[in-house]
Amino acid sequence: MSENRGNIGTHRVLSAALEQTADAVLITDTSGVIQYVNESFELITGYARHEAVGLRPNIVKSGRHSADFYKELWTTLRQGHPFKAVFTNCRKSGALYHESKTITPIRGDGNIITHYVATGRDISESIDLGNRLQELAYTDSLTRLPNRLRLLEAMQTHLDHRSEGAPALVLLFLDLEGFKGVNDTFGHPAGDRLLIDVARRLEDGLRPTDLIARMGGDEFAILMPWVETESGVMAVLEKLSRLFEVPFDIDDASIRLSANIGAAFADGPSEDSYAVLKKADIAMYAAKEEGVSYRFYSDAMMRHAADRFVLKNELRRASERRDFYLEYQLQVGSEDGCVRGVEALLRWRHHAGALISPAQFIPALEELGLLKQIGEWTVREVCRQLQIWRATRVPIPKISINLNAGQLSDASIVEVVREALAFYDVPPGCLEIEVVETSNLADMRKVIPVLKELKGLGASLALDDFGTGFSALTHLKDFPVNAVKIDREFIADMDSGESDMRMLRGILHFALSYGLEVIAEGVETTEQLDRLRDLSCDTVQGFLLARPMGAAEVAARAKSFPFDGPATGTLSPVRPLLREKWADDQAK
Repeated sequence: MSENRGNIGTHRVLSAALEQTADAVLITDTSGVIQYVNESFELITGYARHEAVGLRPNIVKSGRHSADFYKELWTTLRQGHPFKAVFTNCRKSGALYHESKTITPIRGDGNIITHYVATGRDISESIDLGNRLQELAYTDSLTRLPNRLRLLEAMQTHLDHRSEGAPALVLLFLDLEGFKGVNDTFGHPAGDRLLIDVARRLEDGLRPTDLIARMGGDEFAILMPWVETESGVMAVLEKLSRLFEVPFDIDDASIRLSANIGAAFADGPSEDSYAVLKKADIAMYAAKEEGVSYRFYSDAMMRHAADRFVLKNELRRASERRDFYLEYQLQVGSEDGCVRGVEALLRWRHHAGALISPAQFIPALEELGLLKQIGEWTVREVCRQLQIWRATRVPIPKISINLNAGQLSDASIVEVVREALAFYDVPPGCLEIEVVETSNLADMRKVIPVLKELKGLGASLALDDFGTGFSALTHLKDFPVNAVKIDREFIADMDSGESDMRMLRGILHFALSYGLEVIAEGVETTEQLDRLRDLSCDTVQGFLLARPMGAAEVAARAKSFPFDGPATGTLSPVRPLLREKWADDQAK
């Protein structure tokens, strides 16, 4: 009797446990007909017990699982093993939910399966959270495009499953040209709206099969998985170029952007997604360096990129060791031969002995963020040199230095100039700052307040490469300059025809009408010198007169001429100066 009471008590506990457990419990016979469900099943599925009993578990079937999934389920159960999986089921309301479920065979007498018990827990919140986290991990939060990680994984999947002879996989790497100016001029919120507009335009303009990703900043990538020929890629590249011909409207302003695009084929048998991305990135930088819309990757570009990497490392070391030095090129009056000044030119001799071209290392210094400190060093060095020349009565009235818009947009350069002039006791008018006109329009507008401060110190200002930049002649009134330098291209082309002469004559007339000194650089022939004199060009500079030289040689050359001061100096005429140079060259 007591044993029976004990069994009854155990059954009651087990029954209560089934009813009160938080997991949904469902029991079927071997044919799959539901014989029991607990209260949690009712709460999770929405089906009352009397509705579920007598039916099959497919009342919650969502259709999200394949026939192979159910085949594996029944094979496992009939072999007497539990089956575990996450099911996507459907509530009575039609809403989907995710259930972590275990189905276990129950054996009776003779070890024969008599029932199946399924226990499950609603994990929808966890699954939804995981899906949201995965979406965040693979999606750019601003544009809602796939991000870098998603692109790399998708590309790797294509590479892993690509069969021999299949169409090529192509990656395009795109960098917006002019985006920084938008951020600087209109602010970052406007820049963000512009990036969103670019993303939508790319989506609307490309194939549905192309995966468009934002890589970060103003860089995008396009994965084209099925491309038959290079001409097919060319057609897409031309289409992308046309997409950017239409201006973007931001804050009532019409913004024109262009893009530099690198294209790379995944053609190596063992290439991974990172290797293809690197090739496309290298091709994009080649397009940017060459000033073209797009370039296809080549092995030569990889070698160039490797050389540039080495160059940058060497430049970091050169900056730490202060391996840079200055040379100076004379500027003389075209009529009287007076030494009007010298231009300071940055030089770098590699520790291995080779002299590296400024065209190579100055852009690399800018990319490394080292150009600002080099510019500050240059200011101090030329002031130190001016102090030495003035103390030793070397007749050099001024030194010109080149600073680009990036260096001049930082107002701290004004204090650097002020301190250097005071420390070396140099009159401000002996220092001339040259700014390159071909800089970005937004950058140039940012330097105007700094230029005005520099002019307020008494420094002279010159606009370099005049006539070649965005402003041509019309923006000269915005810049508080004392002089303009005509780019050497105009001087080299002055003998090409009457149209080139008319252009040069117009530039000179325009500049002189503003009362500015005009300096022609790149003068290499006596014919060019004669023509410039006839056009009333004030000052000339170039190999015909003097090559860049060290400070000691400048002192020796300058002292060989009579000199009465910067304003009224009367040096020997230019032709005797040229005769001396020719005699020096002949002796060498």
